[in-house]
Amino acid sequence: MGCCGSKEKYNGEDVPKSQRLENRPTNDVNGKQPQRQQPPNKRKNNTIRKGAASASQQNNPTSLFEITDLSLKNDIIEGLQEQPQDSDLLAQYGVLLSMEGKNKEAEESLRKAVEVDTDNSRAWQAYGEFLERTNNPKKAKEVYGEAYKHAAPKIALDEDDSSLLLSYAIFIQKSGEIDKAEKLYKRIVTSGARSSESLGRYGLFLLEVKKDVEKGGIYLKDAADIDPPSPEWCTRYSNYLKTYKKDEFEATKYQKRVSLYVN
Repeated sequence: MGCCGSKEKYNGEDVPKSQRLENRPTNDVNGKQPQRQQPPNKRKNNTIRKGAASASQQNNPTSLFEITDLSLKNDIIEGLQEQPQDSDLLAQYGVLLSMEGKNKEAEESLRKAVEVDTDNSRAWQAYGEFLERTNNPKKAKEVYGEAYKHAAPKIALDEDDSSLLLSYAIFIQKSGEIDKAEKLYKRIVTSGARSSESLGRYGLFLLEVKKDVEKGGIYLKDAADIDPPSPEWCTRYSNYLKTYKKDEFEATKYQKRVSLYVN
C-alpha cells in the first residue's frame, strides 16, 4: 500500500530519496552505524531504479513486494556477500525468497534486516507485509507495533516512515480498530511526506468508514491533484465525482488527467 516526495539528481537521474536505499548507513560488526563514506553501490542503485520505473503504477510505490525485481536476485546475493549486514539488501532478499515460496528463509532474512537496523522503516514494512501475506495476523500486529515504536516518535516522518505507518493503519483498520487507524491516518497526512497514496487512503477511510462524503472528497481530490498524477487516484476521484456529485464534466477531466499530464 504508497508515498511520493522530493527528488534530487542522482547519477544524472531524478531518483526519490526513499528509493536510494544505498544511502542508509549499515551496521558494522559491533552493531554501530558509521557514516557511509564509500561511493554509491552501482548494483544496488540499479536495483532500485529498475523497481522505481514501474512504482507509480503500483498500489504502494514504496512496498518492496511491488518494486523488487526477481531478475535482480543474483545482484542482491552478490551485494550481501560484500555487505552481509546491509539491512536494505537483507529486506530485498527476504522479499525475493517470499516470492519464490521460501517463507521460512524469507522470514529469517526480514527479521535480520530489522535487527541490524531498527530504524529502517522500509524493512519493517516489508516484514509486516510478509506476515500479512502469509496469513499470520497476530505476528504481523506485533511486528507493526514494534516498528511503530521506532517511527512514531519522529516529529517529521520521511517517505519510508509514512509508508510504514500507512501499511500499519490499513492493517489495523481491517482488524476493526477504527479509532486507532484514524489517528494514524491523521498523523501521516499532517506530519508525513505528502503523497497520493496517503491522502487517497485517508480519503477512502473518511468516505467509506466514517461516511463523511465532503471531507473524504477533499482528500481524494488532493490525492488526484498531486503530480505526477496517479492513475488509481485520478480514477477514484473521478468515480467519486460521478457517484456523489453527479458532475460528469469534472469527472471526465480527472479521468483524462493522466494522459494529458506533461512533466
